[in-house]
Amino acid sequence: MATGTVHVWSKSRGSGWIKPDSGGNRVYVHRSGIDVESIGATRLETGQRVEYQIGQRPRGAAAINVRFSNTEATPRTSADDSVPASAAAAPAASEA
Repeated sequence: MATGTVHVWSKSRGSGWIKPDSGGNRVYVHRSGIDVESIGATRLETGQRVEYQIGQRPRGAAAINVRFSNTEATPRTSADDSVPASAAAAPAASEA
């Protein structure tokens, strides 16, 4: 299987592009090409490491059997930035 990183993912379109580790042209990926049983979702996130095969779709070549790579990089989401570390570690005020 080829490996790469999700370069772009559009939640509204349910598709995006994978940048192959081997270089060369980026590979189109549609949500229908995701291995839902192994990922547990029908979408990807920018920055995720994935494994995939090249298959044919009606409009040309695309990634199929897409699943997380064993060396997955955890993507940053807006939820990661919602609570500053200093606020989470601050002790609760005691009652007087």
